[in-house]
Amino acid sequence: MMKKSSLDRYTLLSFLFWLGAFASLPTLIAAEHPAAGWDLHVYANAVRSLAAGHDPYADGVAAQRIYHAELMSGQHDPTAMPPYTYVYSPITLPLVRILTAVSHSTAVHAYWAFYILCIMLGVWAMSQAAEKSERVFILLVAPAAAFFPGLLQGDVFFSGNLAFMLYGLVLASAVLGWKYRQWLPFYAVVLAASCVKAPLLSLLVIPALSAARQWRNAAIAAVAGLGLFAVQPLLWPSLFHNYLQAVELQFSFNHDFGVSPAGLLGNALYALHIPYSPLTTIFYLLYAAAVLATLIVLARRYFAGEFSLQQWIPVLMLGVVLINPRIKEYDIAPLSIPMALVAWRFFSRGSTLWRAVREMSFFFLMINGFAHVDYVFWKPIAGSLIAVLFAVGSWHLLHPETQSAYQHTPLRPEQLSKELIAA
Repeated sequence: MMKKSSLDRYTLLSFLFWLGAFASLPTLIAAEHPAAGWDLHVYANAVRSLAAGHDPYADGVAAQRIYHAELMSGQHDPTAMPPYTYVYSPITLPLVRILTAVSHSTAVHAYWAFYILCIMLGVWAMSQAAEKSERVFILLVAPAAAFFPGLLQGDVFFSGNLAFMLYGLVLASAVLGWKYRQWLPFYAVVLAASCVKAPLLSLLVIPALSAARQWRNAAIAAVAGLGLFAVQPLLWPSLFHNYLQAVELQFSFNHDFGVSPAGLLGNALYALHIPYSPLTTIFYLLYAAAVLATLIVLARRYFAGEFSLQQWIPVLMLGVVLINPRIKEYDIAPLSIPMALVAWRFFSRGSTLWRAVREMSFFFLMINGFAHVDYVFWKPIAGSLIAVLFAVGSWHLLHPETQSAYQHTPLRPEQLSKELIAA
């Protein structure tokens, strides 16, 4: 076990890393192209549309159609970022309408402050998955998590996308559930998040597979979330119709398929001018069923006390996000620490510390080197990395003999939350 004085030295080093990360922000923002906050501009456009009494979806779709027609006639650089439309469902518009009464400057500053807070909440929450022996590793990795979404360097942190806030709140509330068995805040946050991004309902799998007797509550929350979505075309038929148009243009105009296995297949089929909808849907259903089945098998072993909560959380999080049919860069950003932990546990099994550090460093540099040969490689590498690390993590949990460096005394399910509190 590492001595306290040694741990304190690493804590100081971690603090310096965090300080360096924050100090670098002004320089990175100044050098950012396009300018930081590109997703925030989309939200601001929706606020302006509502302030003018317009339909923000119709305004955005019209702007996209004009841009696309001009692009086809050669009036725009095809490599430039196209315009995007506000693609959150109509149930979110009353909240957006409130922002029309707030000054732009106040709203922007408050947004960025809460945004950074939520990112730090997410980093803290996922850091709880570290074993005692991995505390030094997490102390040194955590400051870089925001700048390396999914272990690959990327600038999505600067987008200002609302998903960072949603994930931060969801993950922090999950820690309340894991530590204190208080899952009501988690369900409330996920329901609110699903009003913005319906696929986030897949996060309801977390309590069902990591806490005792939560299947019924998770199912009730899922039905409530689906009901909130289903009632919207009845309440706002015109807005909902235009909202669906805006979502469709994300694929047909912007080719925004994401980095999920289904998204990567859709992008490849689109590039080959092959219809993507039927094949990607079938492919998604097949691999999502396999991932969910794997999670259920592993959850049974977890409840039987075969491995600890800290061992389970990273693999669980990777599997839960894989179930999302459209994984974007901001969906994999919260996975940075879980992915790092799975990779670290793989490289450190039955190995010396410095050998594990060398192998982990080589792996990290190699994937980033390949990802930056050309940005076109970033998405397939990111998507493949999630799937591979989920498979590796699952294999280790299914085969305890491969975890020589992380053997644990089996615990009863009711003891597992006490273990996390003690850590």
